[in-house]
Amino acid sequence: MTVERTEEVKRRPRARPRGSPVGGVVIPMSVSYIPRQPASPMGPDKDNQSRRNERAWPSPPDPGDLSKRVVQRRAELHLSQAQVAARAGMSLRYLEYVENYPARPHAAVLRRLAAALRTTPAALLGAGAQVPPGYGRLPGPPVVTKLLTAECRRLIAAGGIGRIAFGTASGPIVLPVNFAMLAGTIVVRTSEGTAVDGHADEQVAFEVDHIDEALSQGWSVLVRGKAHRVTHPAELQLIRRDTDLWPWPGDDRDIYVRIIPDTITGRRIESR
Repeated sequence: MTVERTEEVKRRPRARPRGSPVGGVVIPMSVSYIPRQPASPMGPDKDNQSRRNERAWPSPPDPGDLSKRVVQRRAELHLSQAQVAARAGMSLRYLEYVENYPARPHAAVLRRLAAALRTTPAALLGAGAQVPPGYGRLPGPPVVTKLLTAECRRLIAAGGIGRIAFGTASGPIVLPVNFAMLAGTIVVRTSEGTAVDGHADEQVAFEVDHIDEALSQGWSVLVRGKAHRVTHPAELQLIRRDTDLWPWPGDDRDIYVRIIPDTITGRRIESR
């Protein structure tokens, strides 16, 4: 290294570290502190619930007819709100609004929503609600398949509305009833003195079906077995504890009838 280069290096000012005195004055360092939100002690699910609460609607939910049909159809297809929103090309927030309030979406939006739910706009709006099921025709040749017993049990496991049939002196009677499933048996709730109560200890038939005209398909399950009126306190306690059975008529119905299946058969029909 030459003498000139050596002198130049000696004359260079050295970098002064931050916080060191300049002319006798100390320059403090600036530190920006960003606090982190503490994690919920209940875990990430609780955090998600808190975020949902922040996005709560300003008024209590008031579902309309469209809301109820969308929720029911989404449940039938086992889809989440996020999945339906993505399929329909709409925001999750708007779908939440549709399911909780009497919304009136534009025709194009309704068509996309119906396509996401594999149904039709008319079905979502309740067209044909006063027409008996199966009024429409299948667009193609029908295909009927027999259902295995396990599949039949799975289809009726959630309970709902079925039809009980039994013979009387004046001929067979078929009546719609609410039912629930308990340990592989069918439980029906009725009132004292009704036709169901009067034939509670007989051989009966019980039928449950579901028809989806939008998809041109449906299924039917038929159960045959011995019915009995539940009177034992322990059995009554078990039924009241483990079933959520509320008849639609809403009157006082304290009689429980249980059907023990002997045979369970079913079939599915669809268009191909």
